[in-house]
Amino acid sequence: MKVNKKYIPLLFGFLPAAVILAFLLSKLYTAETGQEILLKTAPVDPRDLFRGDYVNLRYDISTVKLGEVPGDDNFTSNDAIYAALSKKGGFWQVDSVSRSKPGLSSDQVCMKGKVASAFNDIVRVEWGIESYFVPEGEGRPIEVERNISVRVSVDNLCRAIVKGLLVNGEELTW
Repeated sequence: MKVNKKYIPLLFGFLPAAVILAFLLSKLYTAETGQEILLKTAPVDPRDLFRGDYVNLRYDISTVKLGEVPGDDNFTSNDAIYAALSKKGGFWQVDSVSRSKPGLSSDQVCMKGKVASAFNDIVRVEWGIESYFVPEGEGRPIEVERNISVRVSVDNLCRAIVKGLLVNGEELTW
C-alpha cells in the first residue's frame, strides 16, 4: 500500500492525539465504572513551581507491614504490588497483598501500585494517586489541615484515580 506523501504530516499529528485520547479514556473509564472508596491521608508539600498548587498525598495504605497482612512477601523496589482492600470503620484498609491480581470477595476492591521501597517487612507503595491539583493559593491552607480524606474511584483493573478531597468530612469545591 502506497501512502500519499501529503498525508504523512497528518499521521504525525494523529499519533500523539491518539495516545493522549487513549490516556484520557482510560482515566474516564476508571472514574465512571470504578467503585468509590474513602482513604485516610495526610497532605505534604503543596507547591510546585512548574505545575502550580497541588497537594501531595500520603496514605495510611502506602505503608504495608508484611508481617501484619497475609499474602506475598519479599517485595523489592519497582515491583508491582496488588492490595485487596475492604472498608473498616469509615475508611478502606489493606486486607492482603500479592504480586498478581487477587481474587476478591464482594466487599473488597483491588488496587495496583508500585513498590517504592522495601526494608525488612515494611513496604512503601505508590498507588499513582499521590498528587491532587488545587486552584492557585489553595495548597497551603490544605497543608495545615489534619482531618483529610480522599474520595477515590477504583475500577475492575485495579486502577485508581482521585475524585475528590475532603477536609473535616466536607468535600472541597472550587
